[in-house]
Amino acid sequence: MRVLPVVLTPKKILLIGAGKAAALKARSVLESDCELCIIAREIADDFFVGRRVELKSFELADARGFEALINATGDKRLSQTLWKNRRAYGYLLNCVDEPKFCDFYFTANTRKGDLCVSVSTGGASPSYAQATRDLIAAVIEDGVCRRHEKERKGEVYLIGCGTDGIDNLTIGALKAIKRLEVALIDNLISAEIRDLLPKNCLVINVGKRKNNHLLAQEEINELIVKYARDGKIVGRLKSGDPSIFGRLREEAEFAALNGFTPRVISGVSSAFAACRAAGITPTIRGVSSGALIASAHLRGARFNDDWINLIGKTPYTIIVLMAHSFSAEILKSAKRREVSLQTPCAFTSKIGSIDETVVFGVLSDLESMAARIAKPAVLIIGECAALSYKRL
Repeated sequence: MRVLPVVLTPKKILLIGAGKAAALKARSVLESDCELCIIAREIADDFFVGRRVELKSFELADARGFEALINATGDKRLSQTLWKNRRAYGYLLNCVDEPKFCDFYFTANTRKGDLCVSVSTGGASPSYAQATRDLIAAVIEDGVCRRHEKERKGEVYLIGCGTDGIDNLTIGALKAIKRLEVALIDNLISAEIRDLLPKNCLVINVGKRKNNHLLAQEEINELIVKYARDGKIVGRLKSGDPSIFGRLREEAEFAALNGFTPRVISGVSSAFAACRAAGITPTIRGVSSGALIASAHLRGARFNDDWINLIGKTPYTIIVLMAHSFSAEILKSAKRREVSLQTPCAFTSKIGSIDETVVFGVLSDLESMAARIAKPAVLIIGECAALSYKRL
């Protein structure tokens, strides 16, 4: 039978029956804007539990006011009666599995938003129509996914990974790392943290060491934006906390100016992890009223000694990052500025790893202390360094 495929505008429909076949028809009708009423002697399918069903035997008078009827009872005598009276009562009729008593057939549909594709065999083979519908649905879904992949806006994460292993990794950082499709990582990101990255994540090493930068900062900025423009979830993984000598502002500003508001995730800074490793409390009542974080390293591998003049002249513990390579310069500058060389200090390195090392002393011992530990190292200076609970 060659039927004319048409699209039925919303109708007021009466469904007769509440069994398995009726449930299939009800699901199709409810996907549309049609008004559906149900009459049945009893509920024989869980789909109808909790739904409004008028429990009674169907009478021909019940057909009044409906534009379409669906007989899903399997009662052939009822089908014949409905077929004979359909014009008198002005309804279109569909009798399940009885094509000869049908004014219209149900199609196998797949929907995606406003798109609806219908497949019909004119009632001859509903299973074949459904199988064909499923193939079409798969093609549509694949096309939609590809379009979304192309259109979706990338994301940028600037992630502080703490020091060394996963013990100093926050839950927020872990969740972000698990989402990444591209990871730009520093040299100090441990293998343990790298192993947390998704297997399909593209990993790019952009680490910096003294006098040995794999990529300039401008190139790193461009890479972040390049992959974000490709619709990727990009993460810049930094050791410690990105806001403390981590070039956070440069990368965040560049991403924002190019349309990608970065999500910044704080990490445990090596400044505070070093204090924990050494058992030093940087703020102690009556001893130190604050902590000052400085870097001994300036752009171009230049030595920064602006902070040295504060030793002994401020009630703060001074925490110096990237101090190991400049231990001799720090000592010379301290002597030149007539800073007390008996000021307590501690050097910490390999923070959070099994090779974690802490060396205590005073400023005059600085070079020999540096010789006993590995790079990178954090220097802690002030009276609090002499009050480490690990030295008790």
